[in-house]
Amino acid sequence: MDTRLSVDLLRGIKSGTLEIKENNKDSMQFIADKNTITINLVDLSFNIPAYTSIFSKLSDAREFAKNLKENHLTLNIAHNGKVIMKLGNKAKPKLSRLITKSNAVEITDLRELRKLDKRLRQK
Repeated sequence: MDTRLSVDLLRGIKSGTLEIKENNKDSMQFIADKNTITINLVDLSFNIPAYTSIFSKLSDAREFAKNLKENHLTLNIAHNGKVIMKLGNKAKPKLSRLITKSNAVEITDLRELRKLDKRLRQK
């Protein structure tokens, strides 16, 4: 998968906030500040197929995270305001490198990531 276009789009975002609401409730927030973009998943109403998990998609994220790092960009994934994963420049994996097999993907809160994964795969 070619991730350069996605990285180029993220590089163009300098600062700002975008909030997505559903039924007058926060659903997602995108927060950009300098070279860091945080996607905060607040209250998602959708599910993903049960056979797909966040952990199975980590292999797809490796190339994307590597391209982010090469461009000095960081993408934080947060759940209810708490950063659970960092991709790119500010990722400093230690033990999570065993799971992600990348030096550009850091899982900062495995327990919360598992909760989010379970929540997204509910039927």
